[in-house]
Amino acid sequence: MLRMLKALLLTISAIPATAQQLPEPVGHALLHVIAHEAGHAVLREFDLPVLGPEEDIAEDFATVFVYLTLPDQAEAIVEARAAQHRADGATPGPFSAYRADAQLAGRMICLLYGFDPDRFNALADRHDMDSDARDTCADLAPEVLRSWRRTLAPLWIDPEARVTEVGFRVDPALQVQAEGNRELINTALGVLARIDWHSRVTLNFAQCDGTAGWRRNGRVIYVCSSYIDRMIGQLDR
Repeated sequence: MLRMLKALLLTISAIPATAQQLPEPVGHALLHVIAHEAGHAVLREFDLPVLGPEEDIAEDFATVFVYLTLPDQAEAIVEARAAQHRADGATPGPFSAYRADAQLAGRMICLLYGFDPDRFNALADRHDMDSDARDTCADLAPEVLRSWRRTLAPLWIDPEARVTEVGFRVDPALQVQAEGNRELINTALGVLARIDWHSRVTLNFAQCDGTAGWRRNGRVIYVCSSYIDRMIGQLDR
């Protein structure tokens, strides 16, 4: 894994850490967002069956992926993203591809707690999970985790392999912001590098008005500047 990260660092090693860092909760929420878009990428690049709403699958994938690849940060990442969902507070219509934000927040808290109830008992306390909810999550989450572990087993990259299929691009207008968030970028690239992609996948911090997405044409996971600004307003309090 060290060899993998050293290879990735070459893509951004010239960036001086001089600009202001994003607030920690924003960085955490962004990692979950990037993992969510990686979920779409995994589904499409490896032709996995989409046996349900793709947005729901990608959201569950993100929580599982964070838990497996960033275990020490998983709780902070999931809580930050859940808080951001609650701040959005969207209630999509009956034909939307998306669930209500309150449901998305509850689902990721439920899954993380259920992955390891002893470890995440305080998480359940903070989110007022009653005994019925805890029982439900402890029953549900291991099945989700087991399913993704089996699905991902052939997709993990050999730890000794040289990583060449993950890259980073930043729009010129956001170069200063990238300079101050090198650690966050390195973490995101390290997570993406755990998958043995067929072709190069690029993380792009883009100057755009929107949210985030997976663009199969070019194999790009992009995060819009306006989305980051929105998260700062929601989480930096």
